[in-house]
Amino acid sequence: MDRRLALAASHEEARRLAGQPVSEVTPSRRDFAQFVATERQGLAVVGLLAGRPRSTGQPWTLAALIDHARTCDDAEVAALAVSTRCGLTIDDATAIAASVTAPVLRADLIVDPIQLYHARLHGFDAALFPAAGLDSPDLYDLVTVASSLHMASIIEVVSRDEIEATLRLPHAIIGLNCMTDDGRLDVAATRQLAQLVPPQRTVIALPEVRSATASAGLRGLCDAVLVGDGLLDTPDIGTALRAITGQ
Repeated sequence: MDRRLALAASHEEARRLAGQPVSEVTPSRRDFAQFVATERQGLAVVGLLAGRPRSTGQPWTLAALIDHARTCDDAEVAALAVSTRCGLTIDDATAIAASVTAPVLRADLIVDPIQLYHARLHGFDAALFPAAGLDSPDLYDLVTVASSLHMASIIEVVSRDEIEATLRLPHAIIGLNCMTDDGRLDVAATRQLAQLVPPQRTVIALPEVRSATASAGLRGLCDAVLVGDGLLDTPDIGTALRAITGQ
């Protein structure tokens, strides 16, 4: 989804959820931050689940999607990422989160605390916030609420200035969203920004990694990458993971 449309969808969701009662939310017990942090000594893989895989263009059945999520989990991906704006519903995401042991990221931009409570209520363990779409106090409040829910905070950044601002938020994960004009991962731009982040801070490349060559270009500079179709177009996810991580 175009980033401007994604932000608009996030604000619309926040307006729709505003004022809705939220039942008691239990803190996450799955530590997303721990599972994806490698201190640049490795490359963790976050399995990206979408309602319509690019390789087929055909929608998943929920049963097939859960089966794939479990296969990724058994192959020991570091975590899973689910978007509820790519053909999946929040109830689909809840079923996926309940079926795996790996922590689950909601891979949609979140702009309001009510969305965080809603995400946690449906089983998510990590959330994604846009540095460019929020002022510093609002971003700080979201990270604080996420911490109270034991959820990991990933801040989407696209520039040096946004990295500098995000580094002032202790423990927040840096999510680099560098893309080419055709919407693909920009490896060179990602490498350039990643070098600005201290090694003790976790860095995730947010655009989907689509080749072993791209992942190789990020080793030593990023802690984790998102992989979707790369875990589909293979009879052996374990072999695909080794190709991506170089291990």
